[in-house]
Amino acid sequence: MPDIDHQTAIFFANDLRSARLAALADSEAFDEIIHVVERLGYYLTKEDLADKGEFGNLGKSKYKDAITNIADRSGLSKPPVEHRTYLTPFAELYELVRQARNDALHQGAFARHLTTHSIELAIILEDALSSVLGPLVSDFMVRNPVCAELWQPLSFIRQQMLANSFSYLPVLGSGETWQIISDASVARFLGPERDGKVRRSRLSKTLQEARHDAPDIVEPALVIRGDAKVSEALENLKDKSVFLIRHPVRNELLGILTAFDLL
Repeated sequence: MPDIDHQTAIFFANDLRSARLAALADSEAFDEIIHVVERLGYYLTKEDLADKGEFGNLGKSKYKDAITNIADRSGLSKPPVEHRTYLTPFAELYELVRQARNDALHQGAFARHLTTHSIELAIILEDALSSVLGPLVSDFMVRNPVCAELWQPLSFIRQQMLANSFSYLPVLGSGETWQIISDASVARFLGPERDGKVRRSRLSKTLQEARHDAPDIVEPALVIRGDAKVSEALENLKDKSVFLIRHPVRNELLGILTAFDLL
């Protein structure tokens, strides 16, 4: 069975994170997580199964054993007995997901329950894979982040934040400097009014117009190197909650890192 190397761990950790975020946005989108877990099982059992012309699935004992071995690298895999009322061991989660996935009824409350278990499964596997990652910012950053544009109306930027559970969006300012817009700054700009002309007017403003009225709706971004150590980012979390990772030569954004990504 091949071990997980550094690049492979990054690949599967990013896939799991993307699938988990998709499931958070859609309470019935459990399939994306399951497909990533199956791809991980395929990779881990390739020598034993695929190279011999066999194919596995979540029900295959070789898949389960290989994936569980990876999960056991996480301290979340086998929680203490006194924590069992709110933390489920990985082996039990795996069986819950496997059995539910094979059931024909994948809608409504049943599907949402399966999605919850799938998300918990992904969280443990992501934590386990982080033990293989290096201590560098580039290993944990979100690549190809969604950005806000100055020409976009605040209504659209707000929608992007709510639909994707984003707290921050990078913005390339008119001076070609990277800035950040946060959910808190959008909320402050929109104000307490929930109806009438004032709210409609503010929602229809472009970010450029809103920035003219309230310059503090965007704030300078803290740029950190991709090869910086995670310990450096953690130290700076006292002052900033989000970092941007820029190309060392070009003014291109390589990624974004928040405290959420380091949990």
